[in-house]
Amino acid sequence: MTDEIDELIISALSKDSRQDSAEIWDFLRGFGHDVAPEEIESRISKLSQEGVITGYSITIDPKKLPKRIIRTTLITFKVSQSLRKRTESLKKYLKDAPFVIFSGSTKGGLDWITIRSFPSVEIADEETDIFRNLFGDIIQTYQVYDFAPTKEVSLHALSYTEKEHKEFLKEWMPPFL
Repeated sequence: MTDEIDELIISALSKDSRQDSAEIWDFLRGFGHDVAPEEIESRISKLSQEGVITGYSITIDPKKLPKRIIRTTLITFKVSQSLRKRTESLKKYLKDAPFVIFSGSTKGGLDWITIRSFPSVEIADEETDIFRNLFGDIIQTYQVYDFAPTKEVSLHALSYTEKEHKEFLKEWMPPFL
């Protein structure tokens, strides 16, 4: 079970996983916590052992890779007897695909959203054709959008704490609110 300090440590590491305990200590002090560097290291080890931290990764500036195609796919499914079994195949395909950044089911007007990255439009289109052939029997609508990100791809938002959210919003809150 994580506490507020663990969540802040995870948030700090998600911004830059190469930080040492002194940098994380400084970050924690900004939120009113004075935790010894040894305890920070111990907490990181515990979070790793418990499987909360599963690895460390890099972030990439998409503007430095101008040919990279980021493709978002929005899908609604047909009602069918085999939908459950076929969505299991879809999940496996998307889990195994190395180019998938994010993918998951949704509630509301859409059934599935996937975000993929490709080195060229040609490869993106080829994958789209293969995907639609593989899963066309369960797809009712298939919308594709390519976009040019203005911010590097990062999953830091998933580890952003409530305190950090409030602090950010307070900085941007108009004076009349």
